[in-house]
Amino acid sequence: MAYHDPVMTSIRPRLVVLKGAVPLDSSQIQALKSVFEVIEVHSAAAAKKMLDGSVGGVVVCAPGEYLTVGGEPLPTAASSILERIGEGIGVVDASGAILWTDARFKVHDEPVRSEFVRICRVALDLFNKPADQSAEGFQARRQCKRFSFATGQTHYELIVCPASLDQALDRVTSVVGVLWDVTALSQLRRKFEAVQAAGARLLEIQAASIDHMNMAERLKLLEQTLVNDVREALGHENFEIRLLNRETGQLELVIARNISPLKIGEVIHANLEGNGISGHVAATGKSYICSAVQNDALYREGLENAASSLTVPLLLQNQVVGTLNIESSKRSAFDENDRQMAELYGHYIATAMHVLELLVIERYTTNQQVAENMVSELSAPLKDLADQAAKMRETSGSDLQVREDLDGLIRSIAKVRERLESGVGGPRTILGAEQELQRHEIDPRLAGKRILVADDEPGIRDTLHRLLQQKGAVVTVCSNGAQTIEALEASKASGSFDLVVSDIKMPDRNGYEVYRTAKSINPDTPVILMTGFGYDPHHCIVRASQEGLQSFLFKPFKASQLIDVITKSLAAASAC
Repeated sequence: MAYHDPVMTSIRPRLVVLKGAVPLDSSQIQALKSVFEVIEVHSAAAAKKMLDGSVGGVVVCAPGEYLTVGGEPLPTAASSILERIGEGIGVVDASGAILWTDARFKVHDEPVRSEFVRICRVALDLFNKPADQSAEGFQARRQCKRFSFATGQTHYELIVCPASLDQALDRVTSVVGVLWDVTALSQLRRKFEAVQAAGARLLEIQAASIDHMNMAERLKLLEQTLVNDVREALGHENFEIRLLNRETGQLELVIARNISPLKIGEVIHANLEGNGISGHVAATGKSYICSAVQNDALYREGLENAASSLTVPLLLQNQVVGTLNIESSKRSAFDENDRQMAELYGHYIATAMHVLELLVIERYTTNQQVAENMVSELSAPLKDLADQAAKMRETSGSDLQVREDLDGLIRSIAKVRERLESGVGGPRTILGAEQELQRHEIDPRLAGKRILVADDEPGIRDTLHRLLQQKGAVVTVCSNGAQTIEALEASKASGSFDLVVSDIKMPDRNGYEVYRTAKSINPDTPVILMTGFGYDPHHCIVRASQEGLQSFLFKPFKASQLIDVITKSLAAASAC
């Protein structure tokens, strides 16, 4: 006789009860509900429909009802029905003797059978344990008990209920146990716990513990944490994280592991079509499982030899802020459970990235505000000092020494004001540049070196040009990213640059693209990236650091610091 396996809801099968003229006792229904999802129907036709496969389930009849299953009356089919429940059923008495089992129980190995008997005896003792005198206490004592155990890699749940009762002694004399294989559920639970723990680690990256770090160092720490946790919690290690730039609609790469970046000049926007799966996910806010990349028109090349992928949106307060894309070399490597776990972890990623972004913006704006406040507070006193020195000079008469001293004081006051204003300029200035330029010294470590400088700030660009040229370098300057990449491409014919210094934030290209281009032409060319107060909106420093970037500068930096970083970078390149 053939009929279908129970439909599972969580770990409970669906049990269809055919109600008759003499209804089942309510206590019996409650006992069934502790093990099954109970559905009561009023006709044999409805019950049979369940068995015919439209829904699936197990059917029992109330007293007085009759149902034919596969040509047999239901009572004679009862033993077959029992064979379809769980992974085995057995009846055990107080001595541990197995009074009856179904065929499925008998095929289990000895460790499973022994644990089954042991737990049934534990449950029987609990059923006979003295209860408090309330009606609720007596009822709770005899309620079915749920236990868990594992043998090898298989996890089981055992539901034990009273089977027979000695009324005179008020003791349960035997119990019935139903065994369920919950390995998949147990694995899912462990995965959920692992994702929760991984998320907690991300949220530990807070201001108190990383306040001394700059944005690149913070993102590097985040990257290391993510690489470990995606591998351990989600079971994969090929992934990329992109954040959505609200102004441009671009999905900018932040962190990637084993997935090839886009070609120079290529971008992904949050659009439904023409922007790959990540663009589609960012536009819809819905996850996407790609079971076979070669058959999916949305997929854009990422992991070498990729066969399947899972992409989920990074959501912050129900707003898409980016995407997490995981790829595998196996077909159909991802299922709905993977999707749920990745979505959960994605919430943690979005929160952690948001916190780091707020920290660096706070530092950027705070430094600017502090500098402006300082100039505002000192402006009036400095002006008073300069005015007093000028008056004293006018009244100093013919004393040349006093006049020279006062002239020196006036110049010193002017320098103080100039340096304060330079500090307010922040990322638009190089501290101590004028003093360094006054030395007029050729640095033998820089003499004849071909250096490319790229920055869209005229002041920075001009100062760098003058500084490096005075030290003896041959300097090429570019005012935007496209011009920089063109200069790098042109150097293939004339000889690659000895060193590249580039700002990370330019209107048309970013520092990461400059870095990649320079390294594609000559992997040994050292590249130094610059940014203001550690602000890295395109996360160029982290991406480039993943590929070997060693040096970066945070504006405003000192001229002496710039020279030091450049000479060390050139020396390291020469030693290779």
